[in-house]
Amino acid sequence: MDKPEKGKRPRLKTLHAAVILAGLTGILAAGSLFTVSGKGAARNPVWRPLLHARDSAVLQLGRDSLGNVYVTENRLLPYRERFDDAAVTASAEAVNALAEESGIPVYLVAVPTSAGIYGDQLPEYAPLANEHTMLRTLSSQLSENVVWIEAESWLSTEREQYIYYRTDPCWTGYGAFCVYRTAIRKLGFNPLGYDHFIVYHFSGDYYGRLVQESGYDSVQPDLVDLYRYDAEQPLKSVLSLRGDGEEQLGAFFREEEAEKRNDPALVFASNSEPVLYMETENQNSRELLLLTDSFGGSMIPLLLQHYHSVTAVNPELARKQKLDWRSLTEQTGVQYTQILVLCGADTLSTPGFAEAAAP
Repeated sequence: MDKPEKGKRPRLKTLHAAVILAGLTGILAAGSLFTVSGKGAARNPVWRPLLHARDSAVLQLGRDSLGNVYVTENRLLPYRERFDDAAVTASAEAVNALAEESGIPVYLVAVPTSAGIYGDQLPEYAPLANEHTMLRTLSSQLSENVVWIEAESWLSTEREQYIYYRTDPCWTGYGAFCVYRTAIRKLGFNPLGYDHFIVYHFSGDYYGRLVQESGYDSVQPDLVDLYRYDAEQPLKSVLSLRGDGEEQLGAFFREEEAEKRNDPALVFASNSEPVLYMETENQNSRELLLLTDSFGGSMIPLLLQHYHSVTAVNPELARKQKLDWRSLTEQTGVQYTQILVLCGADTLSTPGFAEAAAP
């Protein structure tokens, strides 16, 4: 019997995979009427074996992606063929306008997604948008009033460490710490060393957004680590500002809420609250306005060690909840001394960010 040509799959094996896929697709389509999708379906004991069989058949057919998610041996990566150039320009213009209107120092940290750091793990033929080029274009469009804080090279040098989740495009707590060491110097402070923090392993079975989008969970789940200062905590109060009023939160980390809803990502209050005002015991007069997304959750505990207050705004979350974050931040009466925009490349390249963040 002739061996198949190198690089090609045996026709019989491919045919079997196609037949299996067709049958499973019909079963799962019918079952979707009675069950949940995404993360819930992937972990459902009834549907999980069928989902695994479907995914296996898809990958045997030569596919390297499931929906908008690339599947590699060690991690999932977001699938994107190109960036929206107009959206990138609009984001730069929004940050420039913020700097001009505020009249105070504005800094921008644009964080690569996991695809920007680990894209070389994909096959050469896989279409993948060039995040390096996008970030370089974004930085070139910033005005002289905005300080660009480069993150890509620092993350690239640590890529063999656990700096990104395997199931989410976002960085881990250690990834945030790696960039914090450089960013905080740009903001005028000396960084605290790693030995000044206590790392608490909150969850060891986190399945992030890429699992939720693809339904594929045949990849090692992630750790969610929380960084706490080893000395007396400087955090005095955490106030959630909402359209219908204010609510005092017990802390920035919300372990009980995350466990109750079975979603480790919700342990960071900034992932569910559009506007947070956090006051510390620090005696300096520095007040920070932070515009961020899911990347900010791990960075906020590090920033809190240096400021009298940090007002964290998630513009996209505020926009989805139809809140004007600008009017909400006025409730604090704080005169900000610095503004930091800390967002992932995926956020800065979507049309909604400019609309949500523009002054």
